[in-house]
Amino acid sequence: MSWVLWVTPIVLLCLGLPIYLCFLAGSIAALLFVTSVPTSIVPQVMFGSVDSFTLLAVPFFLFTGELMGRGAIADRLVKWCMALFGGVRGSLGLVTVGSCVVFGAISGSSAATVASIGRMMYPQLRENGYGEKF
Repeated sequence: MSWVLWVTPIVLLCLGLPIYLCFLAGSIAALLFVTSVPTSIVPQVMFGSVDSFTLLAVPFFLFTGELMGRGAIADRLVKWCMALFGGVRGSLGLVTVGSCVVFGAISGSSAATVASIGRMMYPQLRENGYGEKF
């Protein structure tokens, strides 16, 4: 059974299909040919997997990050952190990583953490000379 889930996406990737289509085709092939799950249950399971409070919070974290990025609060927070840790080399990078750790521990969502903190800190990092890959 599991070989269908492994072989189908690998073969389709080698043929040059996009990744999402490869995984979709592998899942559909396993569902139709290997398992005995009725196809009428599939929409219910799909909706049940995305029906969670964590995913409900992600758009609000994105909105908060957008507000902080466009408003003056991001600049104030960066200036405050630079006043505290400004003497340390790479202090803005340390502040960014530390805030991601704390925000991720509180929210529990890595996507929301990257979206909100990244939206707020990326312009500041670029202004202070950090590279694109950082």
